Amino acid sequence: MEEGKLEISLLRKILEMKGSENEGIVVSGQVGRDAAVIDVLEAERKAQRFYNSTSKTLLVVKSDPITFPTAEPGRYAVVVNANDVSCTGALPFGFLSSIIVPVQTTFKEVKNIQEQIHQQCIELGISILGGHTEISDSAKIPIVSGHMLGFVPQDFIVANKLRENENILAIGFTGAEGTGIIISESGNLIHSILSDDEIEEGSRIGSELRIVDLALDLNKKFQPSLIHDATEGGIHGALYEIIAFSELSIELHKLPRLSHVTKKLAMWLEFDPFRLISSGLLIVAAPKEKADDILEYLKQEQIPCEIIGKVGKNKGVLSLNNQVLDKPIGDEISTALKNLEVIKKKKS
Repeated sequence: MEEGKLEISLLRKILEMKGSENEGIVVSGQVGRDAAVIDVLEAERKAQRFYNSTSKTLLVVKSDPITFPTAEPGRYAVVVNANDVSCTGALPFGFLSSIIVPVQTTFKEVKNIQEQIHQQCIELGISILGGHTEISDSAKIPIVSGHMLGFVPQDFIVANKLRENENILAIGFTGAEGTGIIISESGNLIHSILSDDEIEEGSRIGSELRIVDLALDLNKKFQPSLIHDATEGGIHGALYEIIAFSELSIELHKLPRLSHVTKKLAMWLEFDPFRLISSGLLIVAAPKEKADDILEYLKQEQIPCEIIGKVGKNKGVLSLNNQVLDKPIGDEISTALKNLEVIKKKKS
């Protein structure tokens, strides 16, 4: 396609995919209409019904781009933004996206991205409010930047404020997202490292990145002090972010669980799996009794969860078994993919 905005007849086909039809959408994106209009009072009622709350409802907003190579940038854009909104306690409500693609991209490929956004929004009950689509010579791969709106009753906001001696729980598998990316980018090389069953397992955990329902469920039932989705920088990066400018510390007594698939990939490509992008891994902080209740509840639901540490008073320090951990620098997905390219060149 030619550089510039998407041709109007093609844009119209994109704008027909609007996700869920939530109450409160007065005007959504249309050709010649560049902004959405929302009846906020109508939109708020969905969150109030979910929490059975009559308290004042607040707007939560979040923006995040998908810039790494993936076959599903549209789905990921919805998921990562919805994850972060839900970690505040808010129900994701409306989504906007900017889709920027290289000039060699076909309309079929652009439509596929929008279909991914549309389908994921339907699954999560989110309305597509609008956005922007453009073909640009400055883009090397498709870039999807998402913007999510959500609503939460004031008495169910997750404060994200740690208290001394609270327990830290890790829910899910660390490095799961990175595991999926590595398998996807490895091509046939992966068969020399993993069995077919391991490839299937790694791909499965690498695709299970959506924690919206879980985060909202935990908040509704237990109202923990903190809910945080570990993304770039992995579990170490996420934990350090939480306490970096805090008066408190996080003292780990164990590392969260790794899939044996992730372990094998880490040995092959020489990266630290605990610093590998980990969307889908939830970090939760709660007082001991509440943490025990969460742990028991998740065991009954067959969701992997463990208590990995507690909150201490050593200002801004992240430690493991009394050893201070280094500050995170970047994400190990870069290391993994660079080493993968070296191996590919040697094999070619």
